[in-house]
Formats: sequence, structure tokens, C-alpha cells
Amino acid sequence: MQRKFHLLNSPKYFSISEEYGMFGVSERNIHQLANIWKGDIVFYYTAHRVGLRTVGFIHGPFEVTSELFYNPEIVWAEDEKKKNKDKYSYRIKFKYLEEHICLNPVPVQVFWDLKEEGKIKTVIDSSALIDKAVTTLLEEEGILLLQALLQANFRSGNYDKKYKADKITEHKVNLLQYTGSKINEFKMEAYLEAYLLRNPEIIHSLAGFENGLSKEYSYETLNQLSTYIAGGAIDIACIYKKKVLDLWLKIGVTVFELKKGIIDPFYVEQIIRYIEWASRLIPGAKKEMVKGILIGRDFGNQTDVKESLLSKMKELKGLYHLEAYTYYIENNLLKFKKLEA
Repeated sequence: MQRKFHLLNSPKYFSISEEYGMFGVSERNIHQLANIWKGDIVFYYTAHRVGLRTVGFIHGPFEVTSELFYNPEIVWAEDEKKKNKDKYSYRIKFKYLEEHICLNPVPVQVFWDLKEEGKIKTVIDSSALIDKAVTTLLEEEGILLLQALLQANFRSGNYDKKYKADKITEHKVNLLQYTGSKINEFKMEAYLEAYLLRNPEIIHSLAGFENGLSKEYSYETLNQLSTYIAGGAIDIACIYKKKVLDLWLKIGVTVFELKKGIIDPFYVEQIIRYIEWASRLIPGAKKEMVKGILIGRDFGNQTDVKESLLSKMKELKGLYHLEAYTYYIENNLLKFKKLEA
């Protein structure tokens, strides 16, 4: 099993989440939770009062014990628009990692110290801790953060409380929510992103691994990857590695920009910026090895927009590796058609 590391973020709900062994997001943030799988390792960023100050701390590690599910039972806060339902109804369950239970958190400064020492090229910036419910970490980040927590808890602790979430029913989430019969359009871009993340074989196929990944290959999938002062976030970035001489070497990166509507030619400039930023943010990634993919719905009768998009992409051919696809739903499956001149 290929475990991934994630950082959960809730300044005020940690104690409830710990008691329940559960974390939740709102519907509009469902894509942030969709990249977490059962068996993954999560850390929890929150705030505690220390004297007169509020200080950030990281708790964990926790092991994820469920897949993404839906349950509106009120745990954290009632949804103002939906009476008797929790605002954070899209959820995962977790428990303290039994292999080594760490009950003492580490101050968030520990993470920044690792960054400043040059031991890590982080995908986290201050905005990630403010604006995101979930941040997927690079493997190197997760390992160093895990090590920092173990160093602060050199003896495994004891946590024998029962998690309240054990009694909460896990309802399957329908991610294929769209409107239109002739031209399909997702209800939210968050659903399109979540669907792709929960069906990684689609991501691999679009990235060029049509036959899937063999044991000689591995991958890391990041989503909502902050681009610092440039603003915005890369919807999905998939890092591919191949095992050579028992070493995992990066061979390619594919970044995705997703739109529930049509792809405006303006978004070509956006995906180019994301290609550039991926080469800065991801250790070992070079611009030449990054592919950019734009995805949106069918253009319908807006053929002039489609032609303008293809023309702009053609101008940049040779400088960047760009592709564009339209999506459609057929027999309750999400499918894609490549745009070509």
C-alpha cells in the first residue's frame, strides 16, 4: 500500500475531531478531502492558547480508517442553509497511529525550521494553513514531520478512549453530479476534481500512462497546490517516478486545470503559469518534463472559442507540452475527448 501524508487544518475543532476520530469538510471543499484514502497518514494543524497568545500546533500522526463518506449528523456546526444537518458532512475517520502514539503536539515552528534548514522544499505556505481544510504533503515532508513528532514523543503514549465516530454510518458519496442532457456540466468544479482524484486511473491515462502503472512506477498526487505570491492553486499535480537501480527517480509531472464550464483561451496562460510553478515547487521537476492539461465541458455551438483556444495552444507548441480535453458523461461514466485542430 502506497501511503500518502496529509495535513488537516481546523483552528478550533481539534478536540471534537480527536474525540470522534473524524474530520469533515463542507460540500464546496469536498475535493480537498477526496485525495485522502484509507490507510493514509494525517497530521492535524490547530491552535492552542499559550498564556496570552494563540500558537499553532501540529498533532498526530493519525491513520485514516475510512474512505470518503457522507453523514450530515451534527458534530461540529449546524449548516445555516440546511436545518438539522452539519456544515461539514463530507468526512473521513481516523485514529492515533497505533505503531507509535504521539500525544504531545509540536509547534508549527518545527515545520518552518525544517524548511529553513534546507532539508525540505515545502509545498506549504502561510495561505495553505489559512485557506485550506486539507493539504497533501510531499512524501519527504510527511516523513520529516513524522520524525519531528516521534522525537517529541520518544516513548509511545496510551490512548484507550473509544472514538465516537465508530457509531456513525458511512454513506457513499455520489461525485458524478451534473446538469444537462445533451451537454453535461458538473454541479461544481469541486465534484469534477473529486471524481478524478477518486478515480486515479483516469488521471494516469490522461497523463500518458494508458496501460496503468506497473510495479516499476510510483506516483504522488497533490491537489490545490498553492502557488505562493502568484496566487491561485494548481487543481491537480501528479508526480511520476520510475524505479532504476533501486532508486525512485522522477520522470514526469502532469498538472491539471479543471473547469466545469468551457475552457476559455485565457486559461492557457494560467496553465503555463502552473507549469512554471510546478517546476519551482516540486523537487527534481524541470519545466521540460511538466505536461499541462486543461479540462472543460463541451463547447456546443461556441466553436469560435474552441478555435481560439486551439490557435493559442498551437502558438506555444514547442515551448510547453499542452493538451486540452472536453468531458462528457456516458452510461454513468465520465469520459473525455481530446481537442485537436
